[in-house]
Amino acid sequence: YSHELPLYGIKVGLTNYAAAYCTGLLVARRLLQRLGLDSLYAGAIEVTGDEFNVEPVDNGPGAFRCYLDVGLARTTTGARVFG
Repeated sequence: YSHELPLYGIKVGLTNYAAAYCTGLLVARRLLQRLGLDSLYAGAIEVTGDEFNVEPVDNGPGAFRCYLDVGLARTTTGARVFG
């Protein structure tokens, strides 16, 4: 999905930490859209740099959980597990 970031204005550095963060945001928005929850969880409308936390919705679905399965590989600093 990071190869799609130039469509959103990010032209260089598609393999760094910031690009991984942007790719995660892109995948999360697509998941919400696929499940029809994108209007319920709009996200930050205006970019201000302030911390943004989503408030729980009454009588609605809760947050997702994601577990990274790396198998038997060690997840230490410098490990080649993450790319």
